[in-house]
Amino acid sequence: MVRQAGKIIIVLFLFVPLVGCKAAEQTPAITSMVPTSIELIGPYLGQEPPGLKPEKFAPGIVSIPDFLEYCGTFSPDGTEYYFYRYSIDPPSKIYFSKLKDGKWTPPEPCPFTDGYGASEPHLTFDDQRLYFNWKYPSPQGQPGYNEEVKYYFVERTPDGWSKPTYAGQGMFLSSSRDGQIYTTDMSSRKINGRTYLAKVSAQNGVFTNYERLNIPTYLGTQAHPCIAPDGSYIIFDVDGGSHLFICFKEADGTWGEAIDLAKNGFDSLAGGAYISPDGKYLFFHLKEDIW
Repeated sequence: MVRQAGKIIIVLFLFVPLVGCKAAEQTPAITSMVPTSIELIGPYLGQEPPGLKPEKFAPGIVSIPDFLEYCGTFSPDGTEYYFYRYSIDPPSKIYFSKLKDGKWTPPEPCPFTDGYGASEPHLTFDDQRLYFNWKYPSPQGQPGYNEEVKYYFVERTPDGWSKPTYAGQGMFLSSSRDGQIYTTDMSSRKINGRTYLAKVSAQNGVFTNYERLNIPTYLGTQAHPCIAPDGSYIIFDVDGGSHLFICFKEADGTWGEAIDLAKNGFDSLAGGAYISPDGKYLFFHLKEDIW
């Protein structure tokens, strides 16, 4: 079954050419996120489902000119969407839109990250925790203290989201339907310049252990893991946010050889993959937008 799924994924990838993205050198003012005359109704912010040709996601709403949008995440029921918009001044922010009274609300910043740059949001499949990178100082003595690559999380309450809680070091988090968390282990970056893909153990949302994945044929600075909803494959990049690879899980639980997607129809600058909770769509960054 894993092999069959692998063949399907590769066929899809052959039709998706990607181009890398770079941060905008200038940060123009944002005047309006969504024209008030547009009503967004239906799944995925009311966008027409793409075929095998990549489409820019929600142009003029999520993907807007002169800014870099990256790393989006949907709630499991598809009624909320969170994404990261890069800017230099003011700090980068996480935006969200939700389905309310049958219509999607205009994207607006998440208030719980005010005052500090935030990025790379991820909603878990139980819909109870939202993880995100945050530049707020972590507790002294904890991994990630005074580092930018650390995760916090908020939890759902009857009144909305809780206050942020420190989770641990990491970058670009994803999770599978069974609750298993994956992230980029940053603990060795200052020692040998490398980062690693890791399966994370957590207790009450806080990271307690990092188990580095043993993927045959080491490929440099592995980062930005995107685990499939069923855990059967993982997509990642190796060049600081570009050059995608895919790896399928074998029947014995080990990982097979990594497949270079740049040799299978992808631009070598492609990176930052995300699979929708229903497993139907591949999201990625391209030309400073989400596609």
